[in-house]
Amino acid sequence: MDSQKKGNAVDSCSSSSSSPRKMQQNDTRAESLSEDIIFFDILTRLPGTFLHRNAKFVCKAWAAIMGNSQFVEAHLRRAKPGIFLQSTIHPYGARFLEIKDNGGLRITELNPQYPGRILNSCDGLALFFQYATGALHVANPVTMQVTRVPDLLGARLMYPPCAIARVPSTGEFKLFAAIAQKYSGVFVCHWYVLRLGIDCVWRKFLTDSGDYDFTCSPIYNGAYDLYWTTKNRVIVMDIDKETFRPFLLPQELRWHPQYLKMGDCLSAIIFLEQGFQIHTFDAQSGKWTFYHHIGHLNYPTTGSDVLCEFFCAWMNQELIIKPIAIPSPGTLISGYNVKTRSLWTMNYREMGSHHLELHTISLISWKSALS
Repeated sequence: MDSQKKGNAVDSCSSSSSSPRKMQQNDTRAESLSEDIIFFDILTRLPGTFLHRNAKFVCKAWAAIMGNSQFVEAHLRRAKPGIFLQSTIHPYGARFLEIKDNGGLRITELNPQYPGRILNSCDGLALFFQYATGALHVANPVTMQVTRVPDLLGARLMYPPCAIARVPSTGEFKLFAAIAQKYSGVFVCHWYVLRLGIDCVWRKFLTDSGDYDFTCSPIYNGAYDLYWTTKNRVIVMDIDKETFRPFLLPQELRWHPQYLKMGDCLSAIIFLEQGFQIHTFDAQSGKWTFYHHIGHLNYPTTGSDVLCEFFCAWMNQELIIKPIAIPSPGTLISGYNVKTRSLWTMNYREMGSHHLELHTISLISWKSALS
């Protein structure tokens, strides 16, 4: 009986003596996990260029965090859109312009060479067209992960209306293109899709006849809709179901409007003698609504005459404008605030001709999006 009590006492003592070690191990693991969460949160708040060029080389732990697909998505959700300013001349170098909340400007030098000129951007990926060869490429402008897009029906030296979009429910990137051909006065359109990282060939999913004289590249709203515009219609495509809903344009919007993504909808800007009118489109009802009137814009003196304006992007309440001046002083960038009705000019001028595209810097790739 005494020996049994003694044995129980020894077991009890051994158990109690090991508890502090287990507790210490658990505390260490909890502390390590807590540090990972803290670093995860901090790193998602830093610029993507800094993460790619500097932070990932600090230590293996940081590199592992930044290589995680959940981190990439979290960083993308916090990234602030800006302007991808790209030279129109080979080798197509670019800068990223971010407008700060205080009105200041942060300029980030990007890569000095790209596989063509940017056509559109989606969640940090961009579609580029190479005029010399007619090739399309998809690339992340920061990480420079690049893939050559297969030629569509052998088409070279001229790209069809096309755009990259992302299905919210699956996270996969899709590349859409349309080839419209005219037969006996009637346009016949062939629609194609390529799923990045999944397919290596284009798939035709619809052929239709009608008004398919496209006026600009398709515009992605950031959700499920991709807008294709012709002289008389707006065609709303569901990028997940790959179905269409056509809507006729009102007569007042058939005079060379400039189309832009505005939040998650489509906007059209038309020129009038009194300035400009902005209209917005509701994809559910197919109705256009007058949104804002812009009077004649008086730019700060540049020693040049402004001939026209190229409306480039919406950033919250700011309409980013590239004035076209003669003689050209280079690329000027202005902004119009629809809330305050005020025009401002960035304290920034770039020599030469440049293209402006709304873009978000991220570390995403078509491969990490599928993991």
